[in-house]
Amino acid sequence: MMGNRKLRVLLVERSQDDAAHTLTKLEESGYWVEHLQVDNASAMGEALAGDGRSDEDWDVVLCSYDPSGFCGLEALYLVQLRQIDIPFLFLSHDLREEAIIHAMRAGADDYIFKGSLNRLAPSIEHNLRAARIRKEHRKVQLALLENQTQLHAFIADLPGMAYQVLLGPDGSISFPYVSEGSYAVLGINPADLGKTPTLFLGMLHPEDRASYAQTMDISARQLSFWNWEGRIRISPGNETKWINLRCSPRTVQTGILWEGIMFNITQSKLAEIELNRSQEQLRELSSHIHDVREQERLAIAREVHDNLGSTLTAIKLDIAWLGGRLKTANPELAAKAGNIENLVDKCTMAATNISRTLRPSVLDTFGIGAAIEIEAGEFEQRTGITCTFKNLDDGAAPAPDAAIALFRIFQESLANITKHSRASKVEAEIVNRAGCIHLIVSDNGCGCTEVDRRKPNSFGLRGIMERAAHFGGDVRVCSAPGEGTTIEVCIPQQHALAPDGGEQLAVTCATLMGACGAAR
Repeated sequence: MMGNRKLRVLLVERSQDDAAHTLTKLEESGYWVEHLQVDNASAMGEALAGDGRSDEDWDVVLCSYDPSGFCGLEALYLVQLRQIDIPFLFLSHDLREEAIIHAMRAGADDYIFKGSLNRLAPSIEHNLRAARIRKEHRKVQLALLENQTQLHAFIADLPGMAYQVLLGPDGSISFPYVSEGSYAVLGINPADLGKTPTLFLGMLHPEDRASYAQTMDISARQLSFWNWEGRIRISPGNETKWINLRCSPRTVQTGILWEGIMFNITQSKLAEIELNRSQEQLRELSSHIHDVREQERLAIAREVHDNLGSTLTAIKLDIAWLGGRLKTANPELAAKAGNIENLVDKCTMAATNISRTLRPSVLDTFGIGAAIEIEAGEFEQRTGITCTFKNLDDGAAPAPDAAIALFRIFQESLANITKHSRASKVEAEIVNRAGCIHLIVSDNGCGCTEVDRRKPNSFGLRGIMERAAHFGGDVRVCSAPGEGTTIEVCIPQQHALAPDGGEQLAVTCATLMGACGAAR
């Protein structure tokens, strides 16, 4: 028994007795049969037309095999002509081998003897399962075709080239798939690149081939995402382009296969290079301005200290001599001379303060630690804000230009605290190790947000960063509203820029910051 299930049967049969016998056999097999009996092409055509979905209107076609009439191959051809995929079974009293072979070759799903229909129900079940499998397969194929169409449309719209690159066990390179975008990016047709993979390797700029091979090797060994950018040369004029490739690897039987996309980034890369060049020029200009300013301050400080200071001293001596002569002859003039002498003392003190502000002599004489300690003490006296200083100096003395930069950074930090922090306590610390000089300034003030630090007129912090960047240093600002602010500055002892540029420099600074933090 096949279970009590509905079976929709299109019965192509002229004999009523044979039709009744067939339906009875199906019912005995456990089917609840819903059928339509036809015996000519017109009636069968109408039955197959239905609502346009005949493969859903009928489960099976049972057709009497009668070569002399309609009920035979003509009925099968009618189903095939309409491209309806439902099981088609012939029922016949003719058991001649040539008749069976002819019917099966014509496309019938089975050929069953009417005298014994025991095989009818199992054959129907088998062919229904096969029809369901074919239907599901068609759905999958249609979905796959739709996905492929969408994928090809997506790839065609990409501003780049989609591709697969295969690394064989012997180190050989091939491109199993290359999209049409290869001509726009590389100037090579996809078919040519597929046939001759070495075309791409030959286009790599000589200076960038090593980084290409290195990043590919790392991605292959670690099965990690491959992201590389570099230059290629396009024939015939050797036009240089910048490209960026991004792809993911996976292991296949024939090696390691990357799938990804390649972009032409020439415009953005040239803009980036120009921007970096402009920024470098601005940094050089800023550094030059700082150097010129410091030289001017040094010259003015010396002028004030040497010339103005010595002149005021001479004036004081002359006034003291004059006051001594007038003391008995004219007491009033002597008192006036004493007042003038006091004013000269004040001018001398002011000149000394101006000279120290312009360029503290203690910085050149005793070093950065002593200069910051004195500046911290004067800040405390001037503002009433407690300022403690800790000097952990175990390294070599920094270069004069680096020392003055650190001193100006400290002064700017104190100025910011005075203007904005509303702090009652400041802690300063300088750590001079073999690797770097580390300056930390902390306060217990109101703190600030990231938005505050990025305000257009926030020049103090930007000046600090520019000074540190000139020496290959790094600046970190830790602050939150109500939790105070900490500024950490790290300047490498060997602050001359490396020839290979900023990326190595950034890594060095980050390493030094970590090392200095660990030292504290």
